[in-house]
Amino acid sequence: MYANENGPQSLYRRITDNIHELRGFFSWDKLWHADGYNDEQLAWMLFVDGCAVLQILKKANPSKPEALKVKVDILLLVLRDLFLLENQLPYNLLWLLGKDEARFKEEAKFKESMFCFCELQNMFIILESPQRFREEKDRTKRMIRDNTPTHLLDCLRTIILISDEVELSMPGDVGTTGDLNESEASNTSTFSDVARIYANRKINEKYTSYRNIQELKTAAIRVKRQKNISLTNISFSSSLFGGKWHLPPLRLDDSTIPTLLNLVAYEMCPDFKNKYEICSYVKLLDLLIDYPEDVKELRSSGILHNSLGSDEEVVELFNTISCGLVYNPFLYSGIRAEVEKHYKRKLSIWMAEAYYTYFKSPWTLIALLAAVLALVFSALQTWKQIEPDSKSF
Repeated sequence: MYANENGPQSLYRRITDNIHELRGFFSWDKLWHADGYNDEQLAWMLFVDGCAVLQILKKANPSKPEALKVKVDILLLVLRDLFLLENQLPYNLLWLLGKDEARFKEEAKFKESMFCFCELQNMFIILESPQRFREEKDRTKRMIRDNTPTHLLDCLRTIILISDEVELSMPGDVGTTGDLNESEASNTSTFSDVARIYANRKINEKYTSYRNIQELKTAAIRVKRQKNISLTNISFSSSLFGGKWHLPPLRLDDSTIPTLLNLVAYEMCPDFKNKYEICSYVKLLDLLIDYPEDVKELRSSGILHNSLGSDEEVVELFNTISCGLVYNPFLYSGIRAEVEKHYKRKLSIWMAEAYYTYFKSPWTLIALLAAVLALVFSALQTWKQIEPDSKSF
């Protein structure tokens, strides 16, 4: 069990001295009813669970499971359970137990260890190189200054959502992108607040006629992986020869799916004020995924890293998650309006079809050039045959 240099008795006494404050972090129906925990029972439970979490944060390493005296398969299950919504412990409890450890000379160091631990569990990060790892670590250090997590799951959600430049894709006018102004942003904390503001502006979300990636491809719209992992920085670029929809990468496997589902459940908690960013992104992916071919396109673009199973399983997963999902329809409405505008622009579609038909591969380009040269030579030959006849007159 985790214990600092003052011993377990000192840690337990610290819990009992602050038990009334700690009790306030839990829901009333779990701890305050007649059959709930008394102060001694609650203190012991928080002491044992808190020390266990700190021990995991300190020594959990899948490449060295022997540090916790478990096998790697057990360790992976422990790490998964650590981010279950029902297993969350308040940050104040963890800091209360861990603040005297020598390596945590200040609270910022303790928060940094939490953020770095959660960074490794982030399913939206694909660490392909040491440089990429260093970039994400530097980004984590920057966000520590202004963020104190509620618990580990909240810490993970913060990492997913925060980026260097947060730009929510909200519609300023119908069919365009915009943002909340400063006074409006200061008065928004929940989806209902955002909905109220845009209702006052008399803005309605435009209907989108496309239903999946296969339909977008008919309008020469391709999905591309974006470098920024933040879900609030999704972008779309349009040109005469097609459009590019940039999406953050997502890693799907047996460990990330439960965590993703718990993040969705956390955002849907009635006492958690948020704008449903992760729920909205899951809903956006569900909009783009109808068939296994859509999943294949996302995989080939580097957006989905599927270790879950077949592409059919991924389709079924998103269809299942999205049923009854509460999401923010305004969060990506600006981007979706841009995509819809490009999707209905016939000239761009014709130009894109010509481009992808004749210039997509070097062989089609060579065939086109050969055909053009054949026409040119044929015209020259015809002109030379006609020219002597015209001189005879």
